[in-house]
Amino acid sequence: KVTMLIRGSEISSKVKYWIKPNLENRIKEGSILAYFNSNIQEIRPNEVILNTPKGTIGIANDFVLAMTGYRPNYDLLRTIGIEISEDQAQIPTFNEVTLQTNLPNVYLAGVVCAGMETSKLFIENTRDHGEVIVNQILKKQQIAIA
Repeated sequence: KVTMLIRGSEISSKVKYWIKPNLENRIKEGSILAYFNSNIQEIRPNEVILNTPKGTIGIANDFVLAMTGYRPNYDLLRTIGIEISEDQAQIPTFNEVTLQTNLPNVYLAGVVCAGMETSKLFIENTRDHGEVIVNQILKKQQIAIA
C-alpha cells in the first residue's frame, strides 16, 4: 500500500510529463492514497503523523521514503532527525551503499542525497536508488531477493 503526502494542492507541474498523469490516475482510482496541502509532523517507528486540512492524523507504516524533490526540504529532514552537514553543501547523512540515513528505516533517494550540490546527481546516476532501497527493505524483512 502506498500513501503520498503532497505539500501543495496538486502534483507539481515540474513532475516529469510521462509520470504525472500516471500518478494522478493512480490517486483517482484509489491505488495510491494522497494527502494534499499536508505536512509531516512526526515520524515514529511504526506511524507517521500528518497535519492535513482535515486535522492531525496518524498512518501506520513500515518504511518512509522522503522524496522531497529538487530543493531539499531541510526543515523536514532536520525535524525527523536526519543529520545534515554544517557546510554550504548541506548534505544529509546517509550510507552511500544502502541509502539509509542516520535513522533506522529512513532512506534517501535521488538528488536530495547531494544536498545543495544538485549538479552532482541526476536521474541518470540515481536511477538505481529505488532498487537499492527496496532490496534493503526486503533484506531487513528476510525476504529472498531475486
